[in-house]
Amino acid sequence: MHLIKPMPLDLPPKNPHESMASSHSHHQNRYQIQNAVSRGSYGVVYRAWDTEAGEIVAIKHELEGLSRSTVREIGILQSLPHHRSIVDLKKVTVDECGQVLVVMEFLPSDLSRLIAARKVAFSAPQLKIMMSQILKGVHFLHENGLMHRDLKPSNILINEKDRLKICDFGLSRWANGSGSYSPGVGTLWYRAPELLMGETNYKGAIDMWAVGCVMAELVLRKVLFPGNSEIEQLGYIHFSLGPALRTRLSVSAPMLSGAGLDLLLSLLALDPKDRITANEAIRHPWFLEL
Repeated sequence: MHLIKPMPLDLPPKNPHESMASSHSHHQNRYQIQNAVSRGSYGVVYRAWDTEAGEIVAIKHELEGLSRSTVREIGILQSLPHHRSIVDLKKVTVDECGQVLVVMEFLPSDLSRLIAARKVAFSAPQLKIMMSQILKGVHFLHENGLMHRDLKPSNILINEKDRLKICDFGLSRWANGSGSYSPGVGTLWYRAPELLMGETNYKGAIDMWAVGCVMAELVLRKVLFPGNSEIEQLGYIHFSLGPALRTRLSVSAPMLSGAGLDLLLSLLALDPKDRITANEAIRHPWFLEL
């Protein structure tokens, strides 16, 4: 296994007071802004037409200059080799006003929106295709020494050909020898029990727990552990796992075979040492069933 080391990110100075309209005026020959696709406290993501490449792209514009998490994400995506289950960073460029433009692959939807819009259950083949793509992406990250630390349906994008791609590496960390990290990472509903208990010496198993929560959400079309606090989250996990979850899934998810249920429960093992790895999960017998 070759660990890819993060490369230093050499970004030019930025002017946080320039607007996207100003950036657009300087880049109108290359990027034609079409519409805003998401807004947050950090800024806006735009859908744009790249006239040179002849494709739709996403352009991230942050109101106060690049945040620490975006700088981290850029460094990670620049360091990783291409993988079809990981979102592509197209370009980091600067306009004449010093405004940094982060140009990324554009994908029109994500798993969260897909689940919310779904009126009927996913079929077993659909579940297998989606889970296979997610697991291959997570396996790739772990093989390259990276923990994502915020896997959830909204961070798994979907293109027009139903290809799933993992995005948002702002909380990701390269694994190091010390094994001491912050436990307060990831979205609460997908946070592994060891993180909820304050563990700082954790590994990629935290991502596998999140993958298990995503798989359960695809199956049930609702959040598995919707806690409002860390204590409530631990309570949901304690009372839902084991026979209770097995019974709930056998009633609510008839499309999930015994092998599929085994994979899900292996992802949601309470002890991270017992949790299935991405490499093992890809080879699980569930994927070999016709």
